[in-house]
Amino acid sequence: MSRPHNALMALALAAAAPAQAGEIQGVARLVGPPPRPAPIEVTKDRSACGESVPDEQVQAANGLLANVVVTVKGAPAPKPGKAVLDQQRCRYVPHVQAVALGSTLDIVNGDDILHNVHGYIGSASAFNVAMPVKNQRVPRKLEKPGLILVRCDVHAWMSAWLLVTDTAFAVTGPDGAFTVPDVPPGTYTVKAWHESLGERTASVTVPASGAATLELTFGR
Repeated sequence: MSRPHNALMALALAAAAPAQAGEIQGVARLVGPPPRPAPIEVTKDRSACGESVPDEQVQAANGLLANVVVTVKGAPAPKPGKAVLDQQRCRYVPHVQAVALGSTLDIVNGDDILHNVHGYIGSASAFNVAMPVKNQRVPRKLEKPGLILVRCDVHAWMSAWLLVTDTAFAVTGPDGAFTVPDVPPGTYTVKAWHESLGERTASVTVPASGAATLELTFGR
């Protein structure tokens, strides 16, 4: 085989090889002292719910902020999967999560009372599920992108957030940290959303391998 032909073969193989991917690692911080809201009074079904539930809007410790949803514009989301939204003592668990477009949400009633799980994208219903039975499980496929606010039509204090997205994403944990894996090399706009502290945007350049780092700061 001639050398020019060998060179052409090498170029073809290089073009066919999958692009390397890096990742984005970061942390969300809260500037200033965290709020200390009073517990929310429970107004019905106290035998199952207790007398109060915590206000979960801002969860921060040592300046590290949980429940920040991070999306990377232009970076592909992982394949659709499964997620769970449970109801435990009249609270939604988890309070904030994100899933890839086309994923299935299993809605679970961990309480021995009636809940009605109502998800809204803006003013439109994304799902509306009556759940009168303990350990009842209802799947719902999430085929429309958007930020869903979940409420209970029976217990007005219950709320949760679910982002359905077609881009790469992560949600910060209790330590404020997040990792977005498998991001192709390039420069991206990152958007960070928090339910009561608003949005932040940043630019980050991801190397062909290894991690780009990012710090996101929120404050009142």
